[in-house]
This record gives sequence, C-alpha cells and structure tokens, in this order.
Amino acid sequence: MGAPIRQRLIPLMSEIRLNFEQWRALAEESPERIVNQFLSRLQMLSKNELRTWLTATATKQQLLTSLQVVASGETSPLACVPYVLQDMFDIEGMPTRCGAPFSAPFETLLEDSSLLYQKLNSLGACFFSKTQPAEFGVDSQGRNPTYGDCKHQDGEQYACGGGAGSVARSISSGLVPLGFGLDTAGGIRIPAAFHGLFGFRMGNNAYAREGVFPIAPSLESVGWINNCIADLDTTFKVFHHVSKSHSTEAPRGYVITDLTNYISTEIKSGLLGLTRELDIDDDPATGTRLRKLLSQGGTAHHTLVARELYSIHQYWIEEYSDQYDDTLMQYIKEGIICPPAKVDECTQIQEAIRFSLTQFFEEYDYLVLPISPVATPEKSAWSSQLEHDIQQLIAPASLAFLPAIILPFNCVSGRHSAAQIIINPRKLNIVPELLAKLTRYYED
Repeated sequence: MGAPIRQRLIPLMSEIRLNFEQWRALAEESPERIVNQFLSRLQMLSKNELRTWLTATATKQQLLTSLQVVASGETSPLACVPYVLQDMFDIEGMPTRCGAPFSAPFETLLEDSSLLYQKLNSLGACFFSKTQPAEFGVDSQGRNPTYGDCKHQDGEQYACGGGAGSVARSISSGLVPLGFGLDTAGGIRIPAAFHGLFGFRMGNNAYAREGVFPIAPSLESVGWINNCIADLDTTFKVFHHVSKSHSTEAPRGYVITDLTNYISTEIKSGLLGLTRELDIDDDPATGTRLRKLLSQGGTAHHTLVARELYSIHQYWIEEYSDQYDDTLMQYIKEGIICPPAKVDECTQIQEAIRFSLTQFFEEYDYLVLPISPVATPEKSAWSSQLEHDIQQLIAPASLAFLPAIILPFNCVSGRHSAAQIIINPRKLNIVPELLAKLTRYYED
C-alpha cells in the first residue's frame, strides 16, 4: 500500500477520502508532505470560503511536531489521525469564538483545553483546525449570517446542515477523516445525513460540559463524524470500552419511519435497505405507542432549548441585540415570553418520553429513525415545516440523553441521508455487532 499512496499523495488528499489506516501510513512516510498538502489546500481557498469553513488552524510547526511525535511509536488506534473540532470547544492558546456575530467577549486566548481535546491528544490524534459553527452552534440549516454559510461539498445550492456543518464538510471533502462537534440540537446528526457520512452521538457525559461553550446545558451532547464504517467502529471503541457481546440472540430493533407528517419515498426505501440485514420487529402496537408520545418531542425540545438559550444570552442581547441573526434572536425571545406553565408541560413531556423509551428498551435493543424526511435539501427548498420535521426526528435522542449511531444511505436522486440508530444505553456493547452486520451493506 505504501508506494501507491506515496506516489499519489497530492491527488489522493485532494480528491478522495482516506481512512485512518491510510493517513497513518502517510504520516509514517512523510509528515512534511501531509502538512504541506493540507496548508496548500487552505491556500487555494478564497478568503471568503475559508472564513465560512475554518476559524483557527494549528501552525505548520505544531502540525509537524504533532505528527512526528506520534508517528515515532504511538500505537493508539487514533495515532496520527488528523481531526477538526467545532469552534465551541476550548483549546489552550486559541480563542473560542462560537460563530458569534460580535467579537469582544470571544477574543481571549484560553489557558486551558476542553476535556475532549485533552482526550484526543492523549490518544495520539492530531488536531488540524477548528471549524466555523452556525451562529452559536444553533441552526438546523447550518447558516451563519456573519461569516457566511459553509459550502456543501456537492454544491453551494445545498444546505450544509446543523450547527457543525463545517465539520461534515471537512470530512466529505477529504480534508481530514475525523471531526467532532455538539449534537445538542442535531448539530452532528443533521450535517452527517446531508453529506452521507457516518457518525455517532454520545450520551450525556463530561465531554459536553468541560471546556465547551453551551447551547442548552441540560441537553448537551458531543458527536463525531467519520467517512467509513471501519473508522466509526474504531472511534467508538476508543471512547467506549465495551466488552464483546456473548449473547446468542441478535440485537433486536424497531423502525419508525412516519414520525412526521411527511417523509419521502426515497427515505423510506433507504431505511428499508439499510435495516434489511438486522433483526427488526414489526409489531404495530409498539409503533402506535411510541408515535403518540414521540410526536410531541419536537415542540417540547424547541421550548426547552429556547429557555436555556435565553439564560445564556440574556445579558449579551441587551448590548448586541442588533448583531444577532434575526432567526436566532426570535428563538431566544421565545425563551423570554414562554410562560412557566408551558415550560412545566414540556418538561413533563420530556420525562414521559424518557420513561417510554426506558420501557421500550426493556424489550428492544435499539430504535431506528430517519434524521430528515428528505434527502439533502437545497437551500431554496428550506422551510419552517422542514425544520420542524427535522427537529421532530432529532428530539427523542436529545430529550432522553441517548446515544445514537449515524449510518448513511444514498438516495435515488443522488443526494444523501442517514438513519439514526438510538441505542439502549445499557447495551452499548451491541454497537460493534451492529456495525459488523452492516459492513456488507456498504461494501456491496
């Protein structure tokens, strides 16, 4: 493998996606060429495109040192693997700007790094750059009116999606093979689906709390994106030390496709094809019970996030109100005017959903939902109804603090989408088993 990669290093890094193993081989052969190629790709971008995508990049010397030290003998599965980090996470010596429309509170060079960065550093992964979030990481479409919208790899007409859309762009373009961001409101799941990428949403843990600018603290979650199923499996095992499942029975799941008023035929078909190799139950009574309750999740999630957004931004909106995106400002204001009774009602819905899913997981191991009712949408087709439908699909895992695998499928139109497989948190050991079963689907 070494010689072909060495001979074709530049076209490979600019035209196709390399997996972890290929990146590691390149790092062992020539860290300098990796760094030079990476920096050359950035120099080829216009100033405007660069600011929509990346915010702070490691220096050439930092990149070289990181790759050389790790390549000299590190055996971790993530050794020499380049990654990007959404600019909501702190890194020592860099500011965390959060995609904010005003700069004064966010220019300080930080003295400490986030727990996630520290973990990745300890695993030998190599930080390459921070990515531009949607404004404060909050936008299902992935917009940032101040810095511009990150371009979708398939064309500017498509929505990049989610608060971490630029993370997905980094993976889909082959810039790096791994990226992390907040998935509080689907910030990772949505762009992974729109780009046809793999990923994982973690459950509630300290990575979402320590050294992170919050979106909605009580619902915060971290996720990552990969470009292939093997790298997803590797990353999962690094963060979740699970024992091998010795059960003689295959993990048992359930699929719900119609949690929204509309879902396209190609999404239904994609879910069917993806889950064909899995043990899926079709008991209609189970679906009826879940739909009745989960259908309330989108509105409840929206209201609870609005309340927490207001608590975070209440002082800034007094000073910088004219600089906030109108859509985000409206979202924050909903948190101001929302009566306590409405908040209580939404909290009760959240608790009911958590209880219902706990009961569901007494009988099943996972729940499969689409992430979007349509394949990669064009920006011109974005609507409040589509946003509501996406949030309806995102809400169950977010409200119940549940982990989820992100698995892509191609659509007839040539666009992309993905399923979210919400996992019983007490049975994370089934994740490698599910990925092994689905490997053939992605090889065919």
